[in-house]
Amino acid sequence: MSDQVLTTLITTFGSIVVAVITVIVKSKLDKAAEAKKKDAEEAITENDLEDMVEIQMWLDRFRENYEFERAGIFQFHNGGKFFKGKSMKKFSMTYEATEPGYEKIKRYNQNVLASEFPEWISTMLKKKAFALTVEELNPKDQAELRKLGVKQFVTVPIYCLQNKLIGFIVGYNISYIDEEIRKKFVSLVEDSKFVSGYLN
Repeated sequence: MSDQVLTTLITTFGSIVVAVITVIVKSKLDKAAEAKKKDAEEAITENDLEDMVEIQMWLDRFRENYEFERAGIFQFHNGGKFFKGKSMKKFSMTYEATEPGYEKIKRYNQNVLASEFPEWISTMLKKKAFALTVEELNPKDQAELRKLGVKQFVTVPIYCLQNKLIGFIVGYNISYIDEEIRKKFVSLVEDSKFVSGYLN
């Protein structure tokens, strides 16, 4: 074997080794950077806390202004993936405001599959605000709401700037909601835009 062939083989082998080492090192650095970025995104910051306080104060005012006995903000989120890889659509109550003396229900309204309430969510996609009586729901949902003393509730969808449904606000009231509340639907929708900025 000539010196030239030997030199070519050594150079080629060296280049391959360097390329493999470079790919391995780059892959490890990318994974470390991604993990660090994920940790930073998941860490609670001062700004997060300020936003949480602002949203809660807004919801407290919202409940009082419209005289709801309970109001909640629900947000859609991915709850994992099905076997074929399709995202599980879920929602959770993230904020709640109640009149004094009412039990909080937020902890019981977590990771709810959207498929449990397809008709309700379908209505959200069509209307900007709407009221439903308990009698309009299926018997299972009627029983759950009656335990809370709810006879009627108002739903206001929350959209992001890209016009995607990201959540909704629900105002519960034991007494039937009269026409005065229905006239306020426009202002309910306008109010919900404030929260959209914080949640998006």
